[in-house]
Amino acid sequence: MKTVLKVRTSPYEIQELACKILGIDYDEIDADTSIIEEKIDEEFFIDLHTFTDIVERLLPLIDVGTGGLTDVNFKGFADVENKTWLVKTEVSG
Repeated sequence: MKTVLKVRTSPYEIQELACKILGIDYDEIDADTSIIEEKIDEEFFIDLHTFTDIVERLLPLIDVGTGGLTDVNFKGFADVENKTWLVKTEVSG
């Protein structure tokens, strides 16, 4: 089994990311992590530690690229070693 790459993140950045996807204003809650914990459990049934672990494992898979035949720009998660997209979406604009 291959080792999954994992990066280190700052707790502040993780909290801001969680707030962004949960629709919480980080400044408005005055960095009260209990509010973040409650909302992330309510929406995703996980805690902030698990969310951090997921983000730290997904970050190394993020890539951007242009389709060779179409010149369409993509972003997503990629298996860079095998040069294949795992999940991608077109980048607009």
